[in-house]
Amino acid sequence: MSATSNTKSILTTVENRVKRFFADFDSFLKQVLVLFKQNFKEVMLFILFCSAFTMTATSAFKAVLIDAMMKTSGVTYIVPDNVQQVLLSPASLLMVVVFAILIMFMSLFEIAGLIHAFSMGQAGRDTNLLSMFMAGIRACRKALHPKNWLLTIFILVLFPLTKLLPLSSSTFKLILPGFVDQTIGYTKGLSILYDTIYAFLIVGLIVYLFSINCFVMQNDSFIRSCGESRKIGKGHYIEIFLTLFLLTLLLNFVINSVASVIVVNWNEIINIFRGNSKNIVFKSEAVGTYTYAIRQFLKSFISPAVNNAALTVLFYRYVDEKEMMLTLNSSTFKIEKASPKVVAAFLAMLTLISGVTAVYLLNRYSFLFDDVQKPLVCAHRGDNTNAPENTMPAFELAASENLEWIELDVHQTSDGIIVCNHDSTIKRVTGQNLSIHDHTYAELVSCEFGSWMPGNYEHVVIPTLKEVLAFAKENNMHVQVELKGHPNDIHFEENVLHVINETGMHDNVMVIAQDAARLKRIKMLDPEITKAYCIVIGMGDLEDIEYSDNISIEESYITPELVRRMHEQGKKVFCWTVDKDDTVQYLVSCGVDVIGTDDPMLISNAVEKADSSGGIMRIAHIVMHIIANMDK
Repeated sequence: MSATSNTKSILTTVENRVKRFFADFDSFLKQVLVLFKQNFKEVMLFILFCSAFTMTATSAFKAVLIDAMMKTSGVTYIVPDNVQQVLLSPASLLMVVVFAILIMFMSLFEIAGLIHAFSMGQAGRDTNLLSMFMAGIRACRKALHPKNWLLTIFILVLFPLTKLLPLSSSTFKLILPGFVDQTIGYTKGLSILYDTIYAFLIVGLIVYLFSINCFVMQNDSFIRSCGESRKIGKGHYIEIFLTLFLLTLLLNFVINSVASVIVVNWNEIINIFRGNSKNIVFKSEAVGTYTYAIRQFLKSFISPAVNNAALTVLFYRYVDEKEMMLTLNSSTFKIEKASPKVVAAFLAMLTLISGVTAVYLLNRYSFLFDDVQKPLVCAHRGDNTNAPENTMPAFELAASENLEWIELDVHQTSDGIIVCNHDSTIKRVTGQNLSIHDHTYAELVSCEFGSWMPGNYEHVVIPTLKEVLAFAKENNMHVQVELKGHPNDIHFEENVLHVINETGMHDNVMVIAQDAARLKRIKMLDPEITKAYCIVIGMGDLEDIEYSDNISIEESYITPELVRRMHEQGKKVFCWTVDKDDTVQYLVSCGVDVIGTDDPMLISNAVEKADSSGGIMRIAHIVMHIIANMDK
């Protein structure tokens, strides 16, 4: 047979397999839709209950956990300066494990209830809320056995980190903080490591995908369920991955489209509900930040239902039902019937809990009814989206965009000159592996810092702090000066303060540092200059940090309560690094003072569009954010 014939044969085989896959995928979608429609009302009510309970319980558990950890460690706040002291104590480690187990139980409860409902639908039978509740309780009771401890890792690691098939509202909650994503993004080694780990997690998810079904529906332990999952999926792993991947793309597309349609046509939709029916006319203008909130709301409620239905369809597609029936839990398809007294008692308990919760929340969060001031935008390392970071062109762009704040990082050369650069070496921005503290300013200024970036940046050089502050003074800008430096630098803090005072920018500079020791030294040298502890993790009474006038905190740790406490002490809240506009509305509703970003124009536009009113809308923005928890 010729090479041409072989090629044609291979292409024909591939074409037939692709056609067969998409035909199976079409059948799969129809089956998912059928299950989704079956018991639809019960499923949606169940997810609503689980989401509300998860949201309130998680917040309560987290608050109790943090308070307990701080009390046992003798501190009032958790920051990098004391995080090892707090987290590595035996009591804290035990509390973290207990917290993780509680979250796992909430997730398992929801997943088991949904698996029950969709398994009933697969059998063509209806169910009710009580039966879903009991299925969740049975699964949690089964998970209490020590031999099922691996279930915690499965639910809290595989599903949330892969984000390929979130099965409960809780599996949206585990995400990487923004600064971690950014660090991974521009560090090649970390990026490769992250991609490798992610691929490993994806493989683990696909191989053990059906273990959750086996555990809920059968009498086996979780370890045996994992073995059963391997047996069920064997020979189908690629098909399963492609099916779930396409389902995720399709589901996100539908949710994003529906959210956009709702926002764009909001007035028309309101008129329809009012009885004034008219055609929905599509608009072309930007849909604004409400799209994000509605998208996340839909995602939190629709995704778990669709994904559990999809998992059920795939499970029954590949499982040997005769073998499954041999180990089937007798209560898998059981319908619970509640007496009128039980229903009345449940409703009374639910009413009491809801009432107490409402009073507590109104008392605790009454400040949310106040309006907030829209935050200022700070160009992080200048406008480094459109110009090389920490260079004069980046700062000049920020000035042309009428920004009041810029942020920069400083190091000290071997001859005592304070220069602007983020890393301790210039390799990432010049390609030359030169340590700043080991070289003179003359040696560094001979290197090009912008030739890697498109545009007219071939002859851009490293700027001195003095140059940038003089420029900022001319343009009435405020500057965040982040102290980096090297342990061997001599008089580093003194030299930085000398430049600040020499340029007359003492009152327009805020010195920040992630190293608390540097900030404490700045306070000792100049108690009057404004200081802010720059922290990647911050919980508790951060206003108690005595060596920090303000706080500069990674955006993931911003809460309205933190901002309120800081403001009550006359301190401001700076957050970083916000590069996606769909997080801005939450930050505005929290009342932060300054938002640091690599893309100032994008975030400035988002701030301008954001709603800064208090009351119901402010609460709605915050609640929407909590529900979806910044999932992307």
